[in-house]
Amino acid sequence: MEYTELSAYDLPAGTVTSWTPRADAGRWQQDPRALSPGHEAHLRDSAPGSWIGSVLRVPGPYEPEPLRRAIHAWVSRHEVLRTTVTRDAGAGWRRVTAPAEAVAIRDLVVGDLSADQVAALLPSLLADVSPTAWPHCVLATVVPAAPGGGSDPAGDDPAGADGFVLAFGADHSVMDAYSQLLWFEEIVSLYDAARRGVRDAELRTLEVGSHVDFSADDRKLAMTLAADGEPVHRWLDFLGPDATFPRYGAVTRPAADAAEAARPQASRSAWLATVDQTDDLSARSRARGASAQSGVLAAFAHAARRVHGLDRLRFVLPMHTRYAPQHAAAVGWYVGLCPVDLDLTGTDPLLREVDGRGGPARMVDGDALTTAVERVHAAVAAGKPLVRYSFARIAELGGITDGPHLAVSYVDTRFVPGAERWSAWDARTLRSPAYGTDELYLWFLRTHDGLNVSIRHPDTPEAHAAMDALIEELRAAFRAFGTAGTIGAVA
Repeated sequence: MEYTELSAYDLPAGTVTSWTPRADAGRWQQDPRALSPGHEAHLRDSAPGSWIGSVLRVPGPYEPEPLRRAIHAWVSRHEVLRTTVTRDAGAGWRRVTAPAEAVAIRDLVVGDLSADQVAALLPSLLADVSPTAWPHCVLATVVPAAPGGGSDPAGDDPAGADGFVLAFGADHSVMDAYSQLLWFEEIVSLYDAARRGVRDAELRTLEVGSHVDFSADDRKLAMTLAADGEPVHRWLDFLGPDATFPRYGAVTRPAADAAEAARPQASRSAWLATVDQTDDLSARSRARGASAQSGVLAAFAHAARRVHGLDRLRFVLPMHTRYAPQHAAAVGWYVGLCPVDLDLTGTDPLLREVDGRGGPARMVDGDALTTAVERVHAAVAAGKPLVRYSFARIAELGGITDGPHLAVSYVDTRFVPGAERWSAWDARTLRSPAYGTDELYLWFLRTHDGLNVSIRHPDTPEAHAAMDALIEELRAAFRAFGTAGTIGAVA
């Protein structure tokens, strides 16, 4: 499992079809449930063409009608996929929602395309979403031709017999990273059930909460905040003049600002640790009263320290807000922000170069590494109480006009339903290209295959060099954890 842009996915030649939810204008109903502050901020600030999604190769033959029923069942199950906003001249945005029976799924065959044509077209199909126009989620299939071209008239070797590509793109207002991961198992299971002839009413049945309800509750909580309250003061301090974030040389060149801002950020994905190495890190972190998340963040902090020369590092850690059991399997945007203020003074584990087998090796102080894990654990614990409060509302109250430029995410995907089959499905979560001069985002994924990091960063020579160094330092840190508790050489 990796989190990348669609351009990094191996798309086949084949027949491309778009699948789009539709509902008659007269079927939309006024919905009194309020939008969350984050949703309103997204309506104001989102960049055109921004989307997130997922892609996989569905096993088994391609059958259009069962697929239509599966997609309809998925949209029916999750109310957030059937809601949108309308502009009210006097009151801003209002919510409207369509009942499940009002929604239909329209398919449109685009044509038989080469692999290069598919790679050029599919991103534009999935990017055809916005926060202000429904549907906020669209899907597409790529069905490889049967050997010899076309479908076997006898039906013995139909197109897509060995599987077909299915992808979706969604606006962030209705989707978070965990929703992207949940989709794989849910859509494959729905498709299998539809092919077996399971009735629509049964396909649509899922006991799950609605993100629309969550949004209304989120707004109620946000409106209890005060400008002079502790959450606002803590964020102002975190983002204040003493904040230390990595910066890149290109950002300081005024003449290049406009060009840099219009340039897509670079995207990369790298595998950092094996399953055994990640399991070892997790065990050693637990022995210090922490978690694997703290271990991974400690390794990142050390890598960032060595690359950027920072003893104090501040970054934002996105964390889920799926506190109620009914929201555990729901589609929606359940994410809050945890400010992490980390002091690494005195914890550098890389002491000196020595002769090791095959060349120089680093001496590693395992005690320093595990001390860093403890500090990360404490820093995350200090910021975690702020996760439940809307950052958008805090920014409004505190006059914050520029958000954090360094975000680090950690997700353990191994226990998401269906995760053990993702490799066989060639499943991957997706993000659209992003633009920016100095944003740095890292997504660490712990999977059944090991630990992966996905990064987007400025497309400048300085940033590319820094990320090359960061990845190498991360890999060295994970090797170093294997010697934690003693001083030893890491090749």
